[in-house]
Amino acid sequence: MESAIDVSKWQGTVDWAAVKNAGVSHAMLRAGYGTAGTDPQFKRNVANCELHGVHWGAYWYSYATTPAAARQEAARCLQQLAGLRPELPVAYDIEYEPGILALDNAGRTALVKAFLGAVEDAGYYGILYASTDFIRNRLNWRELACYDVWAAQYGSACTCPLPYGIWQYSSRNALGIPGFGSSLDCNRLYKDYPALIRAAGRNGFAPAQTAPPETRCQRLTIGPVSSGDAWTLLQRCRTLGLTDAGLYRSAWADDAHTTQTLTIGPVSSGDAWTLLRDCRTLGLTDAGLYRSEYV
Repeated sequence: MESAIDVSKWQGTVDWAAVKNAGVSHAMLRAGYGTAGTDPQFKRNVANCELHGVHWGAYWYSYATTPAAARQEAARCLQQLAGLRPELPVAYDIEYEPGILALDNAGRTALVKAFLGAVEDAGYYGILYASTDFIRNRLNWRELACYDVWAAQYGSACTCPLPYGIWQYSSRNALGIPGFGSSLDCNRLYKDYPALIRAAGRNGFAPAQTAPPETRCQRLTIGPVSSGDAWTLLQRCRTLGLTDAGLYRSAWADDAHTTQTLTIGPVSSGDAWTLLRDCRTLGLTDAGLYRSEYV
């Protein structure tokens, strides 16, 4: 687990050396808001995070009330990120704005899908930022299980109904970083995002080159899974061209022929990432039924 802060112009000119000296090496930076707003501290924060060895990601505060507007916000966010390589996710920040609250759960869920879909289609690692209350009561959260989550819930526990990789647990500088008084959002990260993002070739990074060229692909073993889940993953493999290439294999995992074990690959990091998301949606990763090895 790592600690992180999140900041915007409201924190003023951040002393990133003090942040790093306090033992914090991860931060989420507001890049902007709405369809035209940019955070005046964003580029400075990026430069100083990189100068002081602080891994950073970005978030975009939304005012969108239609999927089209959410995609416009995503496009503006991507403009801000052009030429940069964040090592943490790119977040869609959806909160209690009046126009957003005027929508129903389906409408708000469509905003999330539109923004994060555009971000991920552009090659970035997207994440949903919202309060646990908002996720549970104002989104059709089961439809969003394919996305990572940055959940805000202040206190000693997070009860977000979706698996989350980041928990914003305090707004009162619980990390005690000098210069912020008692007002600073603090977070816990439960994933090694820099390694994950680099390995998947997201956020402007090429796929990890730590292995020799012939060993950069991955072989996936998934299962035992139900026939229904196997069918879902088979369709994905067909879409990716893996079945035509002979890279999808299935074997019965029990004598009654009720479950299957799938062997897929070797596949690229990008294809492995797509299948990992599908397995996360199906609950297979949490059940320990997704395994990957470099070959």
